[in-house]
Amino acid sequence: MEHVEEMRQKVSKEKIRRTLQLESDMQHKIKEFNLKPGSLVLVKNSAIELSADRKMKPKYLGPMVIICCLKGGAFILAELDGSVWQNKVVAFRVIPYLAWKEISYEKEVKRLLDALEESIKALKDRQETANSDMAEQERDI
Repeated sequence: MEHVEEMRQKVSKEKIRRTLQLESDMQHKIKEFNLKPGSLVLVKNSAIELSADRKMKPKYLGPMVIICCLKGGAFILAELDGSVWQNKVVAFRVIPYLAWKEISYEKEVKRLLDALEESIKALKDRQETANSDMAEQERDI
């Protein structure tokens, strides 16, 4: 048993060492943006990554408005006209949008940003329900 505990400690130390090494190696690539509801962002268009004519397609979509920040770093986004995206977007696909001049939001976007806690919770629940339905469909296949 002592041998097992000793190996566990060695593995833990090695994990921490490698994590710190990766963090120092990637210090110029890892960026954390302070994005809040109402911020304008661009979303990386990952659908084009495997296409042959990706040079001719937009690399980023947007600008979009952050409606809600979910735990784990995901976002619920809306177009400037107020239409909410059906899927949540992970943080690594999102970069801040720096506007040259002030952009006015549609009434629907303002309503979503000023929404009560209940409607934000309903939006989160709808996202979670859609994700669980998709997971069930994948298991059935």
